Amino acid sequence: MADVNVTMPDKAALQQQEEKLEKKNKLMYPIVISVLILIFAVGFIYGITLLLNLEGTFPPAVLTEGKTAVPESSEELIAYLNGVVDNTVAKKPALHREWKFRVDDDSIETDGPDALKDTLRFLADPAEDAVSDSVEKIDTAYGEDVSDFLWKPAFTAADIESFTCHYIYYKCKSCGEESAEPVEACEVCGSDFPYQMHYRDDYSFTVTLKNDAGLAARLFTPGTDEILKTVQPEIDPFAALSDVTADVTGLTVRFRVNRATDELKELVYHKDVSASAAATLNELSGPGGFTQATCSADFTEETVFSFSWPAMELNKHELTLAPGKKDQITAERICDDPLQYEITWTSSDDNVVTVDQKGYVKAGKLTGSEPGKATVTASFTFNGKTYSDSCDVTVKVSVEYMQINKHKLKLSTGGTETLTARVASDNKGFALKKPTVQTVTWYTTDESVATVDENGTVTAVAPGTATVYALSDDGYYRSSCEVTVE
Repeated sequence: MADVNVTMPDKAALQQQEEKLEKKNKLMYPIVISVLILIFAVGFIYGITLLLNLEGTFPPAVLTEGKTAVPESSEELIAYLNGVVDNTVAKKPALHREWKFRVDDDSIETDGPDALKDTLRFLADPAEDAVSDSVEKIDTAYGEDVSDFLWKPAFTAADIESFTCHYIYYKCKSCGEESAEPVEACEVCGSDFPYQMHYRDDYSFTVTLKNDAGLAARLFTPGTDEILKTVQPEIDPFAALSDVTADVTGLTVRFRVNRATDELKELVYHKDVSASAAATLNELSGPGGFTQATCSADFTEETVFSFSWPAMELNKHELTLAPGKKDQITAERICDDPLQYEITWTSSDDNVVTVDQKGYVKAGKLTGSEPGKATVTASFTFNGKTYSDSCDVTVKVSVEYMQINKHKLKLSTGGTETLTARVASDNKGFALKKPTVQTVTWYTTDESVATVDENGTVTAVAPGTATVYALSDDGYYRSSCEVTVE
């Protein structure tokens, strides 16, 4: 049997080794903690810097003019309204006609006790329902003749007091806050850039007519007398009315038209009326007693024509895809029994994008330095006519981040300095892939203080402060530099 010599470690040596290991561990803990704190601090500062640099995207407003210019005179307005009504009759969209009667509760007044006013207010809702329901609602199908149900405007240019058309609005480029009027700086988000002008899809007209009893009688059915007869049975169990008078206080016609197609979306005849009467209410002053008082109220009548036009509507009209990526476009068929009609999908360039018959779009590979572009179209045929809608698809590696090298700059008059801009394909500032479009466009808010050329070279013109900023040509990301000229 072989001899095996085992040398047992010295107890003192083992103790010394353990002490060295303990000292090493004690030194490692603060080093590791210090490194982690440093990483956190650097990340935090980097994140804050990125956050401060991200100013949002500022795409330009696309202002597309309507098929027909806004009428400027009463004669032009009448011609335009008659034209869109004639177009509606000829093309036979689906129509819904409804008559509405509303009492203004706040306008109810009486010289009698409060209980009388409370009773009249209580009666307002059932009276509204009774009168509104007394006029039959009308619905027509697509392709059905609407000429017997649609009122052609029975007024002339001489009957018009005034008219307005609303389709222009203004929106903050930073936060999207909207305004009907121009705004120089946004109070909501603090942006010092003026609101951008935008156009809505529809013209919204409001036509104020002269307050003429004969005109009211021509435009409105039922008449005020018929309305009061309908209201009376609702009130009779509670009160008897006498000496009833009703005066027309306002006549308005409103209509909305799709600016791109001149298709009538809605036509509303609106009448304001102020009525008064002597009222006798039983049992308000005690058993067997009665109360007599005068009362008054304002109410409105509206005949509303709403139209639905056959159409194909996609949920997206612009789509950007990275090479090889996929997305779905959904399509809505506006017609009777839409599921009965098959949708046909096509791509204008299968090398850029392909589309299947469920609307799934797949991007191909980029073959050059420019984005790929194609149009995907969905269509269906209804009542012998084909309806379609399209989506413009762009294939590219998108810009998601932008930064210029300085955010404050001081120059003496006549001095120059060149700013540089960096774009990236990741919103954290990393260029995981190079964006397809890497160019930017430079702007200044005040050329009398500082100008900037296409290369980012800033020239100080005169003392003052201006903002020089760059917009990425893809994505319209903005990064700004405050320039002070001394």
